[in-house]
Amino acid sequence: MNRILQIAKREFMSTAMTKAFIIGAFVIPGVCFLAIPLIIRLTMAAEAPKVVGTVAIIDRSGAAADGVIESLTPEAISARRGDEVGRIQEAALAGEGQELLEGQDGGDGAGAGTEDATDGVPGTSPGGDGARSLQQAMRMADRVQGLSDKIPEFTPLVLDPASADEEAQKQRLWESPGEGESASSQLLALVVIDADAVRRGEGQEQFGTFSLFHRPRMDDRIVDEIRDGVRGAIREARYAAYGQDPAWLEALTTVRRPAVREVTQEGERSSASGLAMMLPLGFMILLMLSVMIGSQYLLTTTIEEKSSRVVEVLLSAVSPMQLMTGKVLGQMLVGGVILLIYGGLGFGALAAFALADLVSPVQVAFLVAFFLLTYTMMASMTASVGAAVNELREAQSLQGPIMMAVMIPYFLWLPLSRDPNAVWAQVLSFVPPISPFVMMIRMTSSDPPAMWQPLLAVAINAVACYGFLWFAAKVFRVGLLMYGKPPNLATLIKWVRMA
Repeated sequence: MNRILQIAKREFMSTAMTKAFIIGAFVIPGVCFLAIPLIIRLTMAAEAPKVVGTVAIIDRSGAAADGVIESLTPEAISARRGDEVGRIQEAALAGEGQELLEGQDGGDGAGAGTEDATDGVPGTSPGGDGARSLQQAMRMADRVQGLSDKIPEFTPLVLDPASADEEAQKQRLWESPGEGESASSQLLALVVIDADAVRRGEGQEQFGTFSLFHRPRMDDRIVDEIRDGVRGAIREARYAAYGQDPAWLEALTTVRRPAVREVTQEGERSSASGLAMMLPLGFMILLMLSVMIGSQYLLTTTIEEKSSRVVEVLLSAVSPMQLMTGKVLGQMLVGGVILLIYGGLGFGALAAFALADLVSPVQVAFLVAFFLLTYTMMASMTASVGAAVNELREAQSLQGPIMMAVMIPYFLWLPLSRDPNAVWAQVLSFVPPISPFVMMIRMTSSDPPAMWQPLLAVAINAVACYGFLWFAAKVFRVGLLMYGKPPNLATLIKWVRMA
C-alpha cells in the first residue's frame, strides 16, 4: 500500500502542480466567467444593418397591398420595435419589477408594493432582481428607440397579379445589381399573398397565408421586419373585411402576463424554473469534466511512460497491479480537484443569487459517489488503452467506446430532464458506465426518482467497477511491455486470457 500511495502522490504532483494544469483549472474558467457578460452585452448591442431596396408585392387577395405598403414605412417599423420592447418590459415587470414600478408611481400601493417585492427574499432590495430586469428593459427601450438611423428603407412595388411573372421576380433576387442601378431599386424581397388570405374561400375553414422570398444571406432581423409587417397588414385587412374593431379584438384576446413567483422556506422570490431546467445539464457536465480530464491525463502519462521505456524501470520496483492502482488513484485526485473547483464556482454563483436551495446535500453526496464510481470505470478503460498502444494517435480508435459512454447521456439530457421517469430512462439508470450520468440528470430534474433507485445504481456500478478493474488489470499486465502493432479487441481479449 505504501508503494501505491507513493505512485499516486507522484501522479498527482506531476499533473496538478504543473503550470498547464493551473492555467487550465483556474485561469481559463476565470476568463470564461469574465467573458460571458461581455459576450451577452455585445450580443444585445448588436444592431441590424441598415438596408435600402425594393420589396415587390403580388397581392392576389386584392385587399392587403395598401396595408403592406403602410407596414413597411420607417414609422411603422419603429412602432413595431417599440411594441416589442413593451412586451419585454411587461415580462420584466411581471415579478418584483411590477411591484417596484407601482411603488415608484406613488399612490396607495406605493409602500406596500416595495415591501412585497423584497419580503422574505434574502439579499434582495428595491435594487434586486426585479429592479435589474426593469432597468435592463428600460435600457433596451432606449436603445431600440434610438435606432432611427438603422431602420431599413423599403420601397414597396405593387405588381399586377394577372401579369406579374413570379419566377422572373425570384430570379432578380439572386442577380447582382446592374451597372448604374440605384440602391433603392435593388430587389430585396418578394411577397406573394394568397387569394384567400383576407377572405376565406367558399367552404374553407382556414384562411390563406403569404409567401416571402428574399435575397441570399440577408440578415434574419431584416427578414423578420418584412414578415412581421406583412402579417400585421393581412390581419388588419381581415378585421376590416369582416367589420371587426381591432382594438376590441386585441383587448378581448390579450391576457396580461401574471407575476410568477416561487414560495420557499425563506419566503417568496422570482421563479427560477428556467435555471432549474438547466441544473441537470450543469451536474452532468460537472461530472463529465472531472471524469474525462482525470482519465485523459492517466491515458497520456501511461503512453508516455511506456513509449519512453520508463515503465520498465518502474516495474522492477512495483508490480503492474500496484502501478495501475497508484496511477488511477493519483489521477482520481486530479479529477477531484476539477470537481471541487468547478462545483465550488457553480454553487457559489447560486449562493450569490440566493438560489443555493436548488441544490440539496443529498445531490452533492451522490455527485461525489458517482464521480468515484464513474472515474474508476473510465480510468480502468483508459489505463488499459494506454498500456496497449505505443503512441497517443494509436489510442484514438480504442477510445471510441469510452467516448460513446460519455456522449450518449450528453445527447439525451433534454429528454431525460423532461421525462426523468420514463421506462427507457429508468433502464439506462442501471446500465454502467452511462448509469451515473443518467441518474444525476434524473436526480436534479423536477421529478427526481425514488431514493431506492440511486442507491441501487450505486450498488450496480460498484459491482461494475470490480469487473472493469479486473479486465483492465489483465490488459495492463500484458500490454505494458508489448510493443509493435496496436492491438484490436480480439487481441485484448486474448491478453486477458493469457494473464
